[in-house]
Amino acid sequence: MDDDEFIICIFQGLGSEFDLIVATLNARDIFPSFEGVIGKLREFEIRLQGARATTSNIGFYTNRG
Repeated sequence: MDDDEFIICIFQGLGSEFDLIVATLNARDIFPSFEGVIGKLREFEIRLQGARATTSNIGFYTNRG
């Protein structure tokens, strides 16, 4: 299995919250290196976690009387 096939398998195993980054990477003519794809997925996951934390904090403050 070459890197491109392996990357496609990884994409298929991701949840729907990764659809945006998967679509972005799939739109390229050539996939980045395996390490590059993993790096992009990690960066995206960190952004998702940050967005969730921000949303949780907003809910906490608005629920305080």
